Amino acid sequence: MKVAYIQNRVQLGGRFQVTFEMTKVLNAMGIVPDFFSYRFRLTHEDIAAHYGSAIQCKFVTIPESPRPFEWNITKFNFDVNSHLQGYDLVINSNNTSLGLDPSLNILSYVHYPRKARLMRKPTLKRLLDISRDPFMLNAFRYRRHRRVSSNDLQVANSGFTAQRFEQHYDQKVEHILYPPVDIDFKEGEKLPSRIVSLGRFSPKKRQLEQVKMMANLPGYELYLIGFKNDPAYFDRCAEAIASLGLANVHLVADASEQERNHLLTSATFFIHSLREEPFGITTVQGIGAGCLPIVHNSGGQREVVPYEELRYESEADIPELVHKLEKSEQIADLRTALKTHVRSYSSEAFREQFKSLLEQKLPVS
Repeated sequence: MKVAYIQNRVQLGGRFQVTFEMTKVLNAMGIVPDFFSYRFRLTHEDIAAHYGSAIQCKFVTIPESPRPFEWNITKFNFDVNSHLQGYDLVINSNNTSLGLDPSLNILSYVHYPRKARLMRKPTLKRLLDISRDPFMLNAFRYRRHRRVSSNDLQVANSGFTAQRFEQHYDQKVEHILYPPVDIDFKEGEKLPSRIVSLGRFSPKKRQLEQVKMMANLPGYELYLIGFKNDPAYFDRCAEAIASLGLANVHLVADASEQERNHLLTSATFFIHSLREEPFGITTVQGIGAGCLPIVHNSGGQREVVPYEELRYESEADIPELVHKLEKSEQIADLRTALKTHVRSYSSEAFREQFKSLLEQKLPVS
């Protein structure tokens, strides 16, 4: 049985965590998938070190010609078609099916539809952004893309993502499969003044806003843990810490699994600031480690954290929310209820549901 993954650029993070668990299921079935991409920013050694075990898959790099960021994504779909003939199943992690051969048997795992990110009002800045989508030409192509092939099973990572897909396409998402999350932590002693945030350093993750917030929480320590994907943004965070004289904020770049887990299990609070997060793997990890999550009131975080008292509208609200929770008598009950709730996001639950989808999509031998 021949199975292929496709994704234009591949790196460690939440998207690959899904691929990692999918590959475990395929390997258990005796299938070693091929993985087609323009660029791999990880190795098999990186995978084993980061996720705690090895998987079997073959990385296949296909030639890439320089293009603006958004054009690169759809051009990849066009370029990869010639490599996919003869495969029994193609697993699409590219967040769009635009450009793919409609005759292929595809399972598209949608982390968030690419089209939804582009359907915005034209502005002069967007029209002239030559690094992403010059003159918004790719956005124009997406406006006409209203359906995907009947051979292409759309699977969303949350109800929020499914809703966004259905806003932009004339068809329904058939399955919601929440991403797999490692939630089995050996809990340690909780430090009441410790706050953690976990996610690659990026403006979208809003670590800079979290740094500034700590000026109003002098009795607490914030640990910002994440991949240093954007060195310039990481440096901006470090400069803000220095200029504000904050001794209670610590940047932890490219932490080992052991260091990450120690900080998670010893923290009382977990903060996640991304707006309209499609799901939020790191929030689930924080809950699994026994933290109380404090998240933005939007996107898939409403599904992950179904308690309004743990959600906020602005980072300026966080200090008051922390102080309220600190005095609350419901902390233990909230922590217990959340840990029960996130069991449905476990790696075991994901693998079981993914195997069921594979049985639907793979041809009977």
